[in-house]
Amino acid sequence: MNLTRDSMLALQRHFLGALSGPARTWLESLPSPPLVFAGEALRWDGEACVLDLGDVRSPGEERHRVRVCNRGSERLDVRVSEVPPWLTVRWLESRGDAISLASEDAGATLEVVVVHDEEREFRGTIAFVAEGVREILNVRLTTRRPYPYARIDFNGSPTPQPFDFGSDERPYVLSVANMTAVALVVTFADLPPWLAFEIDGHCRSGPIMGTFFERKAPFVVKLLPQSLGPQSGTLRLRTNDARPEMQDVELQLSACLLAAKPRVTVAAPHRVHIRADQKLTVEARLENWGRTEARTSKELVPRALAIRACPVVPAARDGKPGTATMPIRIAPAHLAPGAHALVLSLRVEGGEPARVDVPVQIDVTPRRNPALRPETIAALLALLLVALLFVIVRGLS
Repeated sequence: MNLTRDSMLALQRHFLGALSGPARTWLESLPSPPLVFAGEALRWDGEACVLDLGDVRSPGEERHRVRVCNRGSERLDVRVSEVPPWLTVRWLESRGDAISLASEDAGATLEVVVVHDEEREFRGTIAFVAEGVREILNVRLTTRRPYPYARIDFNGSPTPQPFDFGSDERPYVLSVANMTAVALVVTFADLPPWLAFEIDGHCRSGPIMGTFFERKAPFVVKLLPQSLGPQSGTLRLRTNDARPEMQDVELQLSACLLAAKPRVTVAAPHRVHIRADQKLTVEARLENWGRTEARTSKELVPRALAIRACPVVPAARDGKPGTATMPIRIAPAHLAPGAHALVLSLRVEGGEPARVDVPVQIDVTPRRNPALRPETIAALLALLLVALLFVIVRGLS
């Protein structure tokens, strides 16, 4: 609100009454700052003194000196009370934080050191206390890198370490960031067959040989095991970071994934060659990669096959699946000669999947024909009997 002088006098008369004497104004000068700063990098920004360390290339070290002088006529004890965490200061004429300045002398030298290894804008304040008066010196510095600088989080580690998923299905998270304004390009190669590569909700599965993905940072990748049992492999990534250790990186990964529910897989019996009038028993091998045992029951059994009992497959232990064998009786009497692909199906109680198929491949050959047909044999026996009677009768005559 802006009020004129007449408005102010009217308000004053209303609340305080008319003045008995003329209004008076007192002006008091503010005390001058006790310290004076001098140096090549000092600037005045219109409000305060600034130590401008410039726009420099990183990584590196900036080292500047500032003269701190006593403005007054009496000795001052000056102490550095506050510095930003990214710089260090020291008095060249003293080992402590404080120094005594005589009046009208050349002052003391404060050395300011900034060690930097990142691209950023540094802003801060160095505070001095002299005879109870606080005085500040602002500091600013801009650092830049002329090349990409990768900062990669290897699932919580700053460096790549061999990683074992174990039996855990939680993903390995790879976070890639770029600490400079120059584009960081990352390529991935050689995705193992048991591993899935997920980014932005899109997933691709191995095996993929050679380069299969390229992107500019920043981004996040999730790696997930997708095959049961013990697995191991190497995923490779390459960047255009200037540091040799970040140009070619290998991720050594392993896993032994077990399912929470019964997970049964089948090793089918070998192909069988059999005559239609024969019978044969083969064995199918069942493996359970679940943490609990798998109880099976008959779902579908073709007429030419027979099983006496459905197996119970033990749970996986110590990185190995539980195993069981299932004898299958083959009796192809009603099958036509030729190749047959039969499928025997089992129901797995609480399993994923709930049904497993056992393929049985059979090559059936025709029955072996006897050398003489029954009617031929009967005719020959009759002929033999007639001949025998003829010989007997002739001998009697």
